[in-house]
Amino acid sequence: MSSYIPFSLFDSFQRDIGRHLASRPTVQSERPPAAPPVDVVENDEAYLLTMDVPGVANDAIEVTVHDGVLEVRGERSIQTSEKYRSALQERWQGKFLRRFQLPETVDEEQIAARVEQGVLALHIPKRAQQTPRRITVQ
Repeated sequence: MSSYIPFSLFDSFQRDIGRHLASRPTVQSERPPAAPPVDVVENDEAYLLTMDVPGVANDAIEVTVHDGVLEVRGERSIQTSEKYRSALQERWQGKFLRRFQLPETVDEEQIAARVEQGVLALHIPKRAQQTPRRITVQ
C-alpha cells in the first residue's frame, strides 16, 4: 500500500510543466543555423555527404581537402528590392564553414561535388583495400 503525499503530485506537475516549457521552441531556435545541415551515408565503395544549400550559388561554394580534412565554405546572400524595407527576416544569410575529418581509407584525389535542387552532394570514394600478399619463403 502506497502512502499519499500531497506535494508529490505538485512536484510531478511542476516537472511536467518544466519539461513542456523547455521543449517549446523559441523564435531563435526556429531559425535555421548558419551552418547547413549534413547527412553522410556510405557503402563499400564510397561515402556520400549531402548538405542543404538552398539559395547558395554554385560559384559561392568552395570545397577543399587538405591533410585529411574536407572543408566546405560558402556564402548565401539574399537580395531584396530597394522598394521594400524589411518587416521580418527569418531566412539565414551569410558565410558558412563546415569541416570534416576524413578517414584514411578515402581517395582524396577522386572526390567529386555537384549541386542539384539546392543540395550539395560530395561523392567521396574509398581507396581499394589492399589484401595482404603472401610471400613464399625460399
